Amino acid sequence: MRRIILTAFFLSLLNAFSYGQQTEELTKGGLQKTAIGFLTWYKERKNHLMTSPLVVGFNQDSIKKDSIVRIDMPAIEEYLSNLKSSNYVSDVFIDNLKRTYISVSDTLIKYPLVDYFGPIPGLESDLIFGFEPEAILDHIKAGRFTKIYTIYNKALVKFDISELNQYIFIMTKVNNKWLIDYFGVDLTNLEVMSHNDGMQKPRIHRHKESY
Repeated sequence: MRRIILTAFFLSLLNAFSYGQQTEELTKGGLQKTAIGFLTWYKERKNHLMTSPLVVGFNQDSIKKDSIVRIDMPAIEEYLSNLKSSNYVSDVFIDNLKRTYISVSDTLIKYPLVDYFGPIPGLESDLIFGFEPEAILDHIKAGRFTKIYTIYNKALVKFDISELNQYIFIMTKVNNKWLIDYFGVDLTNLEVMSHNDGMQKPRIHRHKESY
C-alpha cells in the first residue's frame, strides 16, 4: 500500500513538472512570436503607417517667409491608430508615443520655430527605433532571445542582434495575448564596456637611461 502511495505521489510530481515545463515553453513561444511579429510587421508596413507628414511648416523655399513648424495632431492620431492595428502593441505603448508628440507640440507652440528646416527638438530620431532603425529591422533573423523573465502577466524579453545592438521588450498579457508596452535599446553591455575601458590604466613606457 505504501509503495502504491509513493508511486502515485511520484507520478503526480512528474505530471506537475511536465505541465510546468509545457506552460513555460508556451509562454516563451508567445513572447517570442509577439516580438518577432511586431518587428516584421513594422518593417513591411513602415512606409505606409504615416499617410501624411507628422510635422508641417518647414521652410524649404528661400522666398517664402514666416513658415511656422507645428505637429499635425490629426496625422499623429492616424499614425498611432495604424500602429495599434498591428495588434502587437498595448495602449501603454501608444499612450507613451502620444504623450511625446503632445509634449513636442506644446513646446513648439510656446517656442515657435519660424523659417526653419532641420531636426525638431525631441524628434531627432525615430521614437521607436532610434537613429538607426535599419540596425534592427534589417537584421531581425540574426537576432537571438538571450533572456526572458515572466512574473504573472508581465514579461521582460532581451533580444540581441550583436554585441552592440541589444534590445529590450516589456510586455503585458491582455486577454491571453502578449502585447508590447515598451521597446528600447539595452545599454547594459555598452555601459560595462565603457566602465572596463575607464578602468584600464594608461600604459607607461619606460626608456633606459644612458649614462
